[in-house]
Amino acid sequence: MSHVTEKLAEFIFEELSPAETAEARRHLAECANCQEQVNRFQHTVSMLQASPDLEPPRNLVFEFQKPATRRFWRWFPAAAALAAVLVMAIAIAGRVHLDWNDSKLTIAFGQSVPMTQPNAGEDLATEIQRLKGHVAYLEERQSAVERDNTIMAATIQPIVRARRSPSGD
Repeated sequence: MSHVTEKLAEFIFEELSPAETAEARRHLAECANCQEQVNRFQHTVSMLQASPDLEPPRNLVFEFQKPATRRFWRWFPAAAALAAVLVMAIAIAGRVHLDWNDSKLTIAFGQSVPMTQPNAGEDLATEIQRLKGHVAYLEERQSAVERDNTIMAATIQPIVRARRSPSGD
């Protein structure tokens, strides 16, 4: 055994085997530091045994004894009051209309939202028609820009040629 302090509590409470106890006693005869540690520990144990057992005061509550659910319920009234105030504020501000359609939530304040079920085929045909009109408009616009560019190029080319040619020709 290197030092008794490694198994100090076992030595004091006589929980070591007889061979370990004999070895610890031999070591204590030679090591002053271990003797000091054993004396301190024995003094502490004897003081604790001599002190009376006292009941803790009734108003003393340890945190680890509280169930975790009580912590939640402590904040529940405040959260409920806040939710009620929020609902009242929205109700006072105006009518609120909710519409859930195709995984899309629509919230409208002060106006009603038409609750119609869209016909997917009609909506798609309308959208295709609208896009065809938009494409036709863009093609017409592109043609107009190309015409304007051609006219501009025809106007600019004689001016550029006149500037490039050496003066006096």
